[in-house]
Amino acid sequence: MPGWLQPYLGENLWPEADHIVRVVAAMVFGGLIGLERELRDKPAGFRTIILICVGACIFTIVSVVAGGPDEETTRIAAQIVTGIGFLGAGAILRDRANVIGLTTASTIWAVAAVGMAAGYGHIALGALGTVVILIALLVFDLVENWIGDVRDIQDFHVLTDNTEDAMDRVTTLFKENGLNVRKRFCHEEGESLLVHIVAMGAKTKHDRLRIRLARSNEYTLRGS
Repeated sequence: MPGWLQPYLGENLWPEADHIVRVVAAMVFGGLIGLERELRDKPAGFRTIILICVGACIFTIVSVVAGGPDEETTRIAAQIVTGIGFLGAGAILRDRANVIGLTTASTIWAVAAVGMAAGYGHIALGALGTVVILIALLVFDLVENWIGDVRDIQDFHVLTDNTEDAMDRVTTLFKENGLNVRKRFCHEEGESLLVHIVAMGAKTKHDRLRIRLARSNEYTLRGS
């Protein structure tokens, strides 16, 4: 039991007070992370994250109390990792070529680790883990969005006159607008040529090129 609680509860009056402190700490840690998830309308929200963190904490406490010899105390706690793995896998979905839910699954996994830290009585470690997780979800999200804007990949379908240099003309147009052409292929449509370009660059440059193509008499931008 923490020393600051002894004057109020006494060593023998409430022998499980230390466990209560650990569970409450896990609830607070999970609540802080869950609040961020809830405000962003994520599948694993406020209550879910709290339950995961508190559940991991209680399982860890039980493993320590009922484990017996030192080598046995980690058996129950070790199964938390397996159980959280199944829970996190259920949060991952595949939408055509995209995989969504990886951040939610990773958050569930990390929150369980915070709960285990609290369950073992390492409150400071749990608090540190909570801060690091919140930084990753809040601050690093801004960095990730910035990188996504700088390295945005978009598809373009450009219809132009079917001349020998049509492909080169369209490619040059993309390069002039600061975009990196990753893939390009085309097929004929009557007397015209439909050029499909996959380009990477800043989102603002993609938008600027789309406006330029929409205003051009030489090119027609098809829906992509």
